[in-house]
Amino acid sequence: MSFRKSLINKIPLQLKKSKFFKRYRLKRIIKHMRERSAQYNVQPNPTIPYINKPGIVLSFDDSYRVDHWTKYGKELFGYYDVRATFNINGVHLFEDNRNHTQEEIDALLDLQRNGHEIVHQGFLHINSVEHSEKHGIDNWVNTEIIPLIEWMEKQCHSKTGEKFKIPVSFAFPYSYYNDDLISAIVPKYFKNARGNIQGNNLTPFNHTGFIPSIGIDRNSGIAMEHIKEVISIAKQNGLNIVFMCHSILPDELEWSDVGWGKESEQAGEYRISPDMLKEIIHEARKMDMEFYTLAELSGVATFIDREFEKYIRELLSCDDRWIMIKDLISIKELDLRNKNIKNLDGIQYFLNLEKIDLKNTKIKDFRLLKKLPHLKNIEI
Repeated sequence: MSFRKSLINKIPLQLKKSKFFKRYRLKRIIKHMRERSAQYNVQPNPTIPYINKPGIVLSFDDSYRVDHWTKYGKELFGYYDVRATFNINGVHLFEDNRNHTQEEIDALLDLQRNGHEIVHQGFLHINSVEHSEKHGIDNWVNTEIIPLIEWMEKQCHSKTGEKFKIPVSFAFPYSYYNDDLISAIVPKYFKNARGNIQGNNLTPFNHTGFIPSIGIDRNSGIAMEHIKEVISIAKQNGLNIVFMCHSILPDELEWSDVGWGKESEQAGEYRISPDMLKEIIHEARKMDMEFYTLAELSGVATFIDREFEKYIRELLSCDDRWIMIKDLISIKELDLRNKNIKNLDGIQYFLNLEKIDLKNTKIKDFRLLKKLPHLKNIEI
C-alpha cells in the first residue's frame, strides 16, 4: 500500500465523508487521471466485449438497500440492457442486525437472474482495517468472509429454487482496506477486491487483485461533467472504470420516507438518482462503452445454472476455481441436448458461437442468444 493510502486510512471516517475532503480528492483524481492518460498502450480496434472493449461497472453497496435497488433500478437497467454489481451483507444494519428476509433474498436473486452480479461485502459490514488491527486478519476472515459465503450457499429463491452464484468479487465496507487484507482473500476466496480511489483508478481486463472505484453518490461532490470526463479518459485508454453508489432514489424523495429512522440519516446521504444513472448510461452509449460486472473485469464467466456450469467445465476439462471468459470465446458449437439445464445465463460469453442444440432441455428464456453475433443455427 502507498504511503498516501496509509495516511488516508488513518483519516477519521467523519472527515472522509465531508464534502470538503471529497471535493479535494475529486480534483486530484481527475488531475491524476489526465496526467497519466498518455502512458497506456491502447489496443487497435478495441471492439470485443470482455476482452478489449472498455466499459463501466456500476457497483452498489449495502444490501439493506435492496428495496431501493429493485424499485428504482431493476426496470431501468432492464430497459437499457445494463448489467450492474450489487454488494451484499448478511444483516440489516438499521434493524437490529437482523438477517435478510426471504422476500429480500428473492429480490437479490431476481437481480442476479436479470444478469447482475451479487458481490460479497462482508457478513456484518464491519471496518476491515479496524477489526483486523484489534483481532487479527484470521479473525476478520472467520467473522466477515466465511460466514457470508456459507450463508449465500444456503439460500435459494422461494419460487424458482435458484441459488446465489459463488461470489467472484469482494467489496470492502467503508472502503477501508490494506494490502494484507487483500492478500488474505485474493485469490483464496475471490478473484478481486473493490475499494475506493487508488492509482490511476482504471482497471484492465483479466485483472486479479485490487480494483479501485470512484464514488458518485449525490453527496460525493461529483457532477455529471466530471463523470463524463472520467468516462472519456477510460475510453481513450482502453480501460475500465468502476463507479461506486449506494441507494437508487429519486432526488425529490425524502430519506425519512424510505429510511430507517434517525440513526440511518447519514447512510441516507449515499444515494444516486435514476435520472443521473440514465445520464451516465446515455453518455456511455454515446462513447460506445460497455457495462460490465466486477467479475467480468477479472475475466471470469459465471453461471446461474450449476448443471450448465458443470457441462462447460467438462467441455473445457477445467478444474480451476474460475472459468475464464477467454476460454469460451473460441467455442463455435454447443450441444446441450438432453441436459438438465434451466437457465442460459453465461451463454453471452460465447461470442463466436455459431451453432447450439437445446433440444430436450428445460430452458424457457432464450433472450440471451440475441447477444451472440455469429449464432446462425439454433435447434430447440
